[in-house]
Amino acid sequence: MKLDWPDFELECTADGRLIFDWHGFCRIGFNVRRCASIRLVPQGPDGAHQWIFQLRAQERPTPGLLVIRVDVPQDRVNEADEYTEVLRRHYGVPERQDDAGEDTPLERTPVDSQQWIVAPAGAASEELFQDVMARVADDPG
Repeated sequence: MKLDWPDFELECTADGRLIFDWHGFCRIGFNVRRCASIRLVPQGPDGAHQWIFQLRAQERPTPGLLVIRVDVPQDRVNEADEYTEVLRRHYGVPERQDDAGEDTPLERTPVDSQQWIVAPAGAASEELFQDVMARVADDPG
């Protein structure tokens, strides 16, 4: 199964390898069973999307994560969506894998705890921290 655009190609071989090829730039291949999730998300008002593949290596002492993002032009979105559905049905790849860490709320380490490893933050750092926490709280997804 192959998807071919002017500057990009994605092929799923008979033995279950996904091969990404950005012509003249980069080529990446892996077994589709390593795919923890595949998503196709809108990117801006022009109808373009971004394909997001998350790959995991769970059996290693330190599990790895690789995220591959592919820009999908508006006129190729339907084709990418169909390809995604085939990969989900045939290989059981979920749309999005929920991480246990996402359910854990962000908490600040108290300054007097043993986990605190640096001196107290300055005023500018405190302001930045408050701004980031406010943005995280307002982020829908």
